[in-house]
Amino acid sequence: MGDLDGDLRARDTLDVLGMTDATPVAMDESRAAAEALDLPYPVDDIRSVVVCGMGGSAIAADLVAGAYVERLRVPLVVVRDYVLPGWVDEHTLVILSSYSGTTEETLTCAMQATERGARCLAITSGGKLQERYVEEDGIPMIPMPPGLQPRAALPRSLVPLLVVLSRVGVVGDVAADLDEARETAAASVAALQASVPVAENPAKQLAQALHDSIPVFWGGQMTAAVAHRWRTQVNENAKRFAISSEIPELDHNEICGFEGLGELDRRMRIVLLRDARHTRQVVRRLDLTQELVTPHVAGVLAVTAEGTSPLARMLDLVLLGDYSSIYLALLGDMDPGPVEMIERLKEKLAVTPHGRAQGGSVG
Repeated sequence: MGDLDGDLRARDTLDVLGMTDATPVAMDESRAAAEALDLPYPVDDIRSVVVCGMGGSAIAADLVAGAYVERLRVPLVVVRDYVLPGWVDEHTLVILSSYSGTTEETLTCAMQATERGARCLAITSGGKLQERYVEEDGIPMIPMPPGLQPRAALPRSLVPLLVVLSRVGVVGDVAADLDEARETAAASVAALQASVPVAENPAKQLAQALHDSIPVFWGGQMTAAVAHRWRTQVNENAKRFAISSEIPELDHNEICGFEGLGELDRRMRIVLLRDARHTRQVVRRLDLTQELVTPHVAGVLAVTAEGTSPLARMLDLVLLGDYSSIYLALLGDMDPGPVEMIERLKEKLAVTPHGRAQGGSVG
């Protein structure tokens, strides 16, 4: 098992740790860019919102939808596919979120959205999304700096999305939420960064607890999307298999699977993502489900979001999961930066069945 109090940055060749440390700065810069954007869409004109994206470019919309579900004035749908819903029209705000600007699913949706006259907006670092739909078609764009890992660009997707939704009246004023979330992010970075030793670092301690296990992340309501983020961060950073599910849905199916785990019961370790604002029934379900599955797994851990606003509480958990996944990678002597399986898939997708190269990306 790797040393988490040694020189971690030397084993992080793409500086995923540094990108995570920069979260507060990224929030400041992306907020300023979103607030300064000339957004020509009347508040009363937007009747639905679609966010098109994949991977790290889509999770921001899931997180916002989970945290602000009770404040959404119109429906918000996340599309991780090549096809827009049939109801998308000129009264739909379509946010095209692609860090690289070359994600083929998002580009396909961009074509459909512009053909239907939807109100479009791009959040990207460039690529064909900028060249074709921003520069040629003139849709507004919130720029992101190049050179980042898409999963590490989350604050640069999430903050502009929330600002734009506030500006077009989909959610109310979020200025105070953004201020508190920025303070929370700065405090989390200070507490969880690589220079903080294991004895004082909750993220390193969590990584040690999950080492040599199959992590299972459970959330509910606001923390459901956070559980999804934790799983994908473990996938990409630690190159490990993980599971994420949400209460109450998992109580209607997944819970039965723990009776037949067999030898897997020594490998499964569950992390409950709790929130002080969970409804009473979700709290009760988390407690009872933990009681029922504990005899069937290696252990059950729990972490609770801290903060006042939903955005602050969400980011508090997101950053704990981000850092933990990086330390989990380093514990297993794995470089958290490269994602070779994704790159190999991109290479294969770039070749047609007849051997001709084609454009497109999965990142």
